[in-house]
Amino acid sequence: MRESLGRWIADAETQQTIVDFRLSTHLGQLDYLDNRTTDLYYSLVGELFDMVRAGGGEPLDWASLGRALETVSRDLRDGARADGLFFAAVAFYQGGYPASAVMTMRLADPQFWEVDAQRAAYELLTRSANPVSFSTQVLVDAVRAGNTSIVNEVVVAAQEEAGRALDVGPDEWVAHRLYAVLVERFQRTNLRAVLPDGATRRWDPLVESFLDRTQPVWDFFPSQMEAIDAGLLTSSESYSLQMPTGAGKTALTETLIFDHLSRFPESKAVLLVPYRALARELRGSVGRHLTAMGLRSRTVYGGTVPGIEESDDLEEVRVIIATPEALTGLVGAHPELLSEISLVVCDEGHLLDSESRGVGLELLLARLKARTPAPRIVFVSAIVPNVEEINTWLGGSDGTVVRSEYRPAVAEFAVLRPSGSGRQRKVGLELHEPSTSLPSHTLPEFLGLEDFQFTNPSTGRLNTYDYGSTKTLAVATARKALTLGPVAVFATEKGGNRGVLGLANELLKQIAAGLDLPKPMAYVTDDAAVESAVAYLTGEFGDDWVGTRALREGAIVHHGDVPQETREVLEELVSDRRIPMVLCTSTLAEGVNLPLRTMVLYSVKRSSDGSAPEAMLARDIKNLVGRAGRAGSSTRGLVVCANPDDWTVVSPVAEGQPGEPVAGALITLVQRLEGALARQQLQLTNRVLEASPVLFSLVDGIDAALIELIRDELGAEQFVSIAETLAAETFAAARATEQERQMLFSVFELRAQRLVEMRASGRLSLAQETSARPRLVDAVLDGLLPRYADWESIESPLDPNLVRLVVDWALEQPGFTREAETVYRRTDVTDLAASLSELLLAWLEGLPFTALAARAGVSIDVLLRIHAKLVLFDLVTLVEQAVAILQQHLTSEGVTLAPAVTSFPDFLRFGVSTAAARELMAKGVRHRAAAVKLGAHSAMSSPGNLFSLSTPWTIARDLLADTDTWLPRLGDLVYQRTVADVAIRGLI
Repeated sequence: MRESLGRWIADAETQQTIVDFRLSTHLGQLDYLDNRTTDLYYSLVGELFDMVRAGGGEPLDWASLGRALETVSRDLRDGARADGLFFAAVAFYQGGYPASAVMTMRLADPQFWEVDAQRAAYELLTRSANPVSFSTQVLVDAVRAGNTSIVNEVVVAAQEEAGRALDVGPDEWVAHRLYAVLVERFQRTNLRAVLPDGATRRWDPLVESFLDRTQPVWDFFPSQMEAIDAGLLTSSESYSLQMPTGAGKTALTETLIFDHLSRFPESKAVLLVPYRALARELRGSVGRHLTAMGLRSRTVYGGTVPGIEESDDLEEVRVIIATPEALTGLVGAHPELLSEISLVVCDEGHLLDSESRGVGLELLLARLKARTPAPRIVFVSAIVPNVEEINTWLGGSDGTVVRSEYRPAVAEFAVLRPSGSGRQRKVGLELHEPSTSLPSHTLPEFLGLEDFQFTNPSTGRLNTYDYGSTKTLAVATARKALTLGPVAVFATEKGGNRGVLGLANELLKQIAAGLDLPKPMAYVTDDAAVESAVAYLTGEFGDDWVGTRALREGAIVHHGDVPQETREVLEELVSDRRIPMVLCTSTLAEGVNLPLRTMVLYSVKRSSDGSAPEAMLARDIKNLVGRAGRAGSSTRGLVVCANPDDWTVVSPVAEGQPGEPVAGALITLVQRLEGALARQQLQLTNRVLEASPVLFSLVDGIDAALIELIRDELGAEQFVSIAETLAAETFAAARATEQERQMLFSVFELRAQRLVEMRASGRLSLAQETSARPRLVDAVLDGLLPRYADWESIESPLDPNLVRLVVDWALEQPGFTREAETVYRRTDVTDLAASLSELLLAWLEGLPFTALAARAGVSIDVLLRIHAKLVLFDLVTLVEQAVAILQQHLTSEGVTLAPAVTSFPDFLRFGVSTAAARELMAKGVRHRAAAVKLGAHSAMSSPGNLFSLSTPWTIARDLLADTDTWLPRLGDLVYQRTVADVAIRGLI
């Protein structure tokens, strides 16, 4: 692109940004733009045709041209506006931005076009589900049928029409020439053209699935094409893909799994994801799609001991979507799976570095790749700079690494620049676009005194709101950005003044003061949906909870302590564009796709326990900001760094620098262990390993990997040798110094010896048969079992004695007490066991979170922290393994463990106390309140239903048909979502 035109575009965008933000700023250097919209428009159209004639072109130049044409079209009217949007969409499509092309073309009004070629282009780019244009129908039908020759014929016909149109007139020629350009690209990028041997019938289920979705997929992104062209679907080697957030990883994963399983009909594929929330999301998308294609999927995201539904009919399952810990437990309980799994897709692979998940993930991958034959492993991440190193470890070659910098929506970065003080304080917005061909530009008076003045209602005097803090400016910036589209404000922490709760309170304070800034509620598109969600939050968390109050003002509070069912409700409000603002932590980057136009970074530094703040890793920031500007929701995204002191941390991300390499949590723990032993002059023993909670992920991960390999016929020396062989397969071994390798091998040797000792004592089988952690076996048999005289007689999971003895036992386990003290910090609770027992009883009774907080004697936010960190993670994990060990041991003794105890882990996980409610939750009812009330209905225990083919699911469906009864009992939101749950339940 010509430099002069690039500057013109940048200046025009600066002027448009002033309009978009509704600023009163006047920049004299932009005066030359006045009354020159037509000149710029003609220059852009000329550039478009120059680039079309030249062929090729840089994608970012095409994107810049598309954005400029879309911007200019806002000042055009009627047919001229429709033409401008048509040209913009063509530019986006030519540059490889089909999602932006679709969005832009949908803004155009085709009634102003008289040329059939333009209407055909409109349908081609808007992905009409029922195209009227004959040529578009022909193209879609050809892709559906796999008849690529027809696509070729359409291209030839379009080229010939363009030639003839030149004799008719310029309007005809322009329309036909650009339509020909579009179909020429479609010829190269449509599904059948990109898929290997794409015309063959085996691709039909996948192609049908893509074409028939709510948002039809007709062709592939450039990033997806790069991976396919590199042999992802034709090679049997392991691959590693580095693809930015939003570049089409999910659809590519579906394609890969479908291709592999259609070629190997006796095998299974695994999609590994790091978070339960992401697993649940993929259950309803990837899992549902693959099941509809004939590849039955199963989502496993519970604890380390698989539940009934997770283990049921596994022989029929072709695709397993699982977290690493859940898959480890599943293959522990069903070791035959390992020989059936021939493809493993590891999504969000940078989590190898995660403290809580990295060791388990690395050791699981080491186990899998050490098998003979090893499954094919495809490692996927947006942010791993040393992906070649990881690919080599996984068995890939130099030719099986695919790096793509493609993003379907261009990201723009900015930083707030305050100047002056007091009433003279002004804040400029310095915009940077290092990822495009355009220069940067600045809005010098983005925020100022007039934004923070308000009339005091009691005195009638004009007051000034204190706007000296970064938090105030971050929230004010987000409010101004509402004019662009949905906005998120990010904080590294949840609670406290610097966290998400502090941001929410700041927003509420600004709105209460009456500042003349855009209000989120003014951009709410569905008042009834928001009112329904507010009523739901009020029932669960109370009217005074900051999340309830924020939602009432048009913003959602989103962080890791908010229960999963609630986060889904809030996320849907944003994804459906019903609510415009999100106040969040990094949980938003954990796989959840939301249509955010702007992301304001309040802080990119975090501190813990009063320590000095540490900057986030550049790769984590990169993953986070990738959420701004999503394919299909906007043609660009804006990331604003609110604190100028943080710009040194954010700017490398803006400039596309690679960030920090991934080392893996395993080698990090080994290094920490080596240092601790040296400082304390200790000898490494199993007692040392099992006494330190920091090392539990190391110990448990190694044990889970080794327990599969131990056999009765193996002697101690043989098994230690096997352990060392497995240690050598880890990524840690590949990166370690010789001294670190020796430490790593020593840890594996010690754990192998521990398992041999357990085998000799007869206790190893309990871990093998239950998928429980070996280090817990002794704690259960020696610590928990003797606490109750008659484990056969417990009648209810709500038995206070059962709950209290479980809590007392848990508080004796290394690490659990420390975690309990951490989550209860700064509360008035002195008896942790009593508080936690009361909380659990209320949880099992199905009470809302307000009641749980009252019973536990803590505030609602503290309760949410306790519930998320201590109950649903640490305690559930302990209990499910303890009960599995108890049941196996008592069975071997001829004793039957009471059903109330065997079902206790599931009741605890779901917060229910009836078998019917447990089944409803396990099979997909999203709302606990609905499962509890439906599960308690007399129909669930009616003799007529018990001896018929009715199940809790079908009974619930029948009950919910009585709207007059169940709508008021559940509330509108929970009722509607539960009706949908029981209506759409399939086999996923």
